[in-house]
Amino acid sequence: MMSFLSLLILLGAGPGAMSGWEQVFYLIPLVLCTSLVYGATRHEDWKVITVEAIKVGTWLLLLTGCVFVVALILSFFN
Repeated sequence: MMSFLSLLILLGAGPGAMSGWEQVFYLIPLVLCTSLVYGATRHEDWKVITVEAIKVGTWLLLLTGCVFVVALILSFFN
């Protein structure tokens, strides 16, 4: 019997699976929505919300980029 995680890996690796760049395009609306919601839960003024959303969005993109670079470097040693 296959484990649940093995089944998920097999289902995700089929011919209909998205390529890497298609998955990266989902990052843009995800960061946008996350940063706007975070800014809106802290403030009520739209000017402050947009400034806060830009700050949080920048941090999210930098964090994601750093994780990508670390994973890329580690993949060279595999």
